[in-house]
Amino acid sequence: MKSYFSRRSFLKSSLAAGALGLLKSEDASAAPEIHRVNLTMDYTRLADSFSELESFYEVVVIGSGYGGAIMGARLSPHHQVAILERGREWRPGEYPETFHELKKQIYCDSQPLGLFSYHTHRDIDVVCGSGLGGTSLINAGVVIRPDRDLYSKKGWPQEIRTEADQGTFEKYYQRVEKMLHIQSHDPRKTKIRKAENLHHSSEALGDPFTWARIAVNLHGPHRNESGDTQPKCHMCGNCSTGCNTGAKNTLNMNYLPMAKKHGARIFTQMQVSHIERNKQGNYVVRGTHVSAGTKRPFRIEARNVVVSAGTMGSNQILLRSQKLGNLKFSQELGQHFSGNGDLLGLGFNGDTATDMLGNSSAKIFRPGMISGATIYGIADYRQRKNIFERFLIEEGNIPGALVQLARRLTTFVKAPTSPSKIYRAWLDFIDSKDFEKGSMNHSMVYFGMGHDRGQGHLVLNSQNRVVVQWPGVQQDPIFKRMIAKIKQHVSVNNSTYVKNPRSTFMGGNNLITVHPLGGCSMGDSVTAGVVNHLGQVYHPEGGLYEGLFVMDGSIIPTAVGVNPLLTISALAERAAEHIELR
Repeated sequence: MKSYFSRRSFLKSSLAAGALGLLKSEDASAAPEIHRVNLTMDYTRLADSFSELESFYEVVVIGSGYGGAIMGARLSPHHQVAILERGREWRPGEYPETFHELKKQIYCDSQPLGLFSYHTHRDIDVVCGSGLGGTSLINAGVVIRPDRDLYSKKGWPQEIRTEADQGTFEKYYQRVEKMLHIQSHDPRKTKIRKAENLHHSSEALGDPFTWARIAVNLHGPHRNESGDTQPKCHMCGNCSTGCNTGAKNTLNMNYLPMAKKHGARIFTQMQVSHIERNKQGNYVVRGTHVSAGTKRPFRIEARNVVVSAGTMGSNQILLRSQKLGNLKFSQELGQHFSGNGDLLGLGFNGDTATDMLGNSSAKIFRPGMISGATIYGIADYRQRKNIFERFLIEEGNIPGALVQLARRLTTFVKAPTSPSKIYRAWLDFIDSKDFEKGSMNHSMVYFGMGHDRGQGHLVLNSQNRVVVQWPGVQQDPIFKRMIAKIKQHVSVNNSTYVKNPRSTFMGGNNLITVHPLGGCSMGDSVTAGVVNHLGQVYHPEGGLYEGLFVMDGSIIPTAVGVNPLLTISALAERAAEHIELR
């Protein structure tokens, strides 16, 4: 009969575990070996002063994520471009490394320049980044091509389908991959235990495994678009809270410096409310500049506007523009929201150490406990004919700022016990410095993503803020399928499957997505989408708005089933090559 690890059994076992701890006190008193690392990257700031803002630009790009940064970079050689970013500019060495620092960077009314934007909703929560470079500042940087037949799914415009079928869309992938300087982990050089763990469990299950291509300098320094030398990654495990070394190829290291070099003006802390159209046919962008506790309204006129504020931001701006301004859009606005089938799970307290706990600082290196970048390995389940049955499972880690919290929260997980499992949990419970031997460092983080049905809706609430409505999203069959497979990996490791706390009854039965898509979806006509294949906005009475575009994840009409940054970026590269500006 199995013995289960709950609060009661844990307390009953504490004395025994404590005694066992005394027997092992010599080992338990020593923290993992660390070496000090000097952070030496020189970073060239990109943002211009608000005092230099002009009242008119040929092109205004709202947002600096993958869509906005690429449009800014590609349009600026031939046009007068201003890029507006809601958040602040971050340089390597400024990102939060403790939980206390991280809490101060949660975006909200009292912290309008916070790095982490966490949207809580009734059915599914959304996490994204807020800063110059958008979500690239806090993502894992996984660059993966979707299945070619993705574009055959209902909703994709005919022009995109044709190019995908003919193979001509591939050049846009290649262009992005080169700009982001993508690389893969070489297991012959460095052993990353969490990645090896997923590789091992995949082999044990007879499942396909591949090494992820990521936008991180894994193999050496790299000279970027600003002329700054980015260092080699020293594998601190903190990609998702901001890269303090500068080794991650975020957008402020490539596309945004390119835009700046070609003359684009970049303004941060610019919170756009909505867009109007004046009598001259130009667009008026209205918003507020936030700085040092002060808020100053701004008004910018432009012949062309590219809305690239991310899925949540772009939908909010268009919905507000329709409500507060004089622009009208397709009835499809806010429809077809997808969380890209995102799922988060934990394999708790297995038999082997995984080293999945990020460093407490980018200034240290742990030679005996290397976390690595956030994601290295992928178990790939995209072989099925039915696209709605395809998915990925990626291994991940806990960034250093969340390690202590994670160790405490998992203390009372209900799980099968053994003397060694109890001892590992005891080390985490007492916050032992020897966290290498604790239960969390014998656990695995699993990121799943697949093809959900994209049936969410985005609407404005009474405060004119965008919210997601998607009753029953957890019942989408893809989640049951992914959970079953994750549990198989967990079983190989003799660990226990633990749900994302937000997805439990006590947590509200919510999903969490870090890959929100849709709402301003592409379509072949105004009855099928909000924008056309180039992101140009449809007029509800026919035709297109001249000079008004949307370009980010919001235009993608379906889940893509993989990390979507490459798909978003390729669509932006394609649009920048073909659009006609006023």
